[in-house]
Amino acid sequence: MTDAGATNRAVQGLGFAAGIYLALDAMSTLNSSPWTHETFGGNPGKAESAQRYVRLSIVTSTGLAFMTSALMGSLTPLLGSTVANVGLFYIYHQAKMKAVSRGG
Repeated sequence: MTDAGATNRAVQGLGFAAGIYLALDAMSTLNSSPWTHETFGGNPGKAESAQRYVRLSIVTSTGLAFMTSALMGSLTPLLGSTVANVGLFYIYHQAKMKAVSRGG
């Protein structure tokens, strides 16, 4: 006999992981690496272009996670996406700041 609570927790865990995957996959699809940001981000035009893709990937993954949450009837995919996006934003922002501090 299956414990319904354990099954629900497993599904919620998968939803959380799906949200994380959506964020990571959107960033890798729409954007380059933090290393690229750090290497070329000192150029104002390139930095703005790179940051545009950071924003686009966050919006894309949040939208997909929202739809996944609606389909699941649970906020866990949206929560997972949010956690991953906060981390990704921080990583890419730090790479940009390193590039700016070096001056191009």
